[in-house]
Amino acid sequence: MAALPSLPKIGAFHPLPSAVPGLSLFNELSPNVIGALIGAGATLIAALINLRIAWRREVLDRLQRSRSTARGRRGLLVAITILVAAAAVGGYAGALYVMQRDRQHTTAMRAELQQQIAQIKEAAARFGETRLAERAAIEAEARVLDERRRGAEGVAATARIAPCRPRAAGGDAPVELPVCTETEASRVAVCASIPSGATVVEVTPQARYEGDEADWNERRVAPGGRSGFARFAEQPFERAESASTRQVCLDVWSWDSQRALDARLLVKYLPADRPRIESEAARAAPVQAAVGR
Repeated sequence: MAALPSLPKIGAFHPLPSAVPGLSLFNELSPNVIGALIGAGATLIAALINLRIAWRREVLDRLQRSRSTARGRRGLLVAITILVAAAAVGGYAGALYVMQRDRQHTTAMRAELQQQIAQIKEAAARFGETRLAERAAIEAEARVLDERRRGAEGVAATARIAPCRPRAAGGDAPVELPVCTETEASRVAVCASIPSGATVVEVTPQARYEGDEADWNERRVAPGGRSGFARFAEQPFERAESASTRQVCLDVWSWDSQRALDARLLVKYLPADRPRIESEAARAAPVQAAVGR
């Protein structure tokens, strides 16, 4: 048996074939224009049908009546003309109404799309600010941890004191004595820099003479103690260095006339409170977000 031809689905839209002469124009028109043309055509056809019906009635009236006034014919033609004009105006008005409604719908959709785009931009800006704030907080936390590690390890400062040159015994000619006395010792302050808000935990003086390659930890000296021909002060003193740092210093005296002395000061401290640093990072985050935008 021959295969039955497939029937088109009900409700499916099939474009007009472009190869048919005169129908390719419909494919180029918008659905609104096509609907307006169909409405106008239907109105015009209805008007023509009414015109034909009225004309047939006129002919029948002529056959029934021998005379008809020109005034009556003129009134009929005017009525038909008004009917046709009303049909054309109604079709045009319907097409304008459809186009206006479509334009309003398009404008509403465009406004809604612009509003959604603005919301997306605002959400992206907020997300960027949040990421910048998180980055600032992470950087602040890293700085706190690094400062804590640095404070636990300690900050060291070293100063070299040259060999002592004793005073002359008398007369104008300088006579070098074999050794210096403690009263002739050279005084030097060894200073280590720490953050201004830090709390000093431990101050450890260390002394190593020239040519000594031992580890510094093996050459510790108690505050106020002695090491050979050197003596350290008992209490350190502090002085401001800048707006963010200060110095912790300790005096050391050396009266060795043969060897130079390397005096070292190791200062361990605790950094400033964490909330203070986080508040500074929080204040800096809006500035970084404004620069990013």
